[in-house]
Amino acid sequence: MTTALGDGATSGTGRTAHRLDGGAPETESDVAGAQVNFFCEDVERCARFFEALGMPRVFVSPKAEAPEKIEVDAAGLRIGFDSIRAANRIAGLGVAASETRSAEVALWVGDVDALYERALRAGGSSVRPPMDSPDGRLRYAWVLGPEGHQVRLLQKRAG
Repeated sequence: MTTALGDGATSGTGRTAHRLDGGAPETESDVAGAQVNFFCEDVERCARFFEALGMPRVFVSPKAEAPEKIEVDAAGLRIGFDSIRAANRIAGLGVAASETRSAEVALWVGDVDALYERALRAGGSSVRPPMDSPDGRLRYAWVLGPEGHQVRLLQKRAG
């Protein structure tokens, strides 16, 4: 069983395979990185929301005046905003805007309450206001970005 959690062991190829139990890896990972992408009607509006939460813009394509893709950096993980029209025109993906939430991006933050308020000021809407987990180890909240993409804010509690 290979997973992205646990202790890593480096193979002769320089790639790292991971196991939860810390034992020797069974297989090597062919994944060199990861990115989360959201399909948007208005990529600029989606990107501005995440930028307001402190994630800098790192990529725009094909041009800044008419972007079809924008990426921001979220502590080393890129979050991309892809134009629904461009995704269907270029790659025929068949994507569409939806009212149904089936995924979220989870962001580990230093202060859930402060970032939750900032998200609301930036045009987000509340799904669940900040609350503590039943065991008290976490504080979390959920917001929706301006096009309904769900964002979970998580904070480890001292203790």
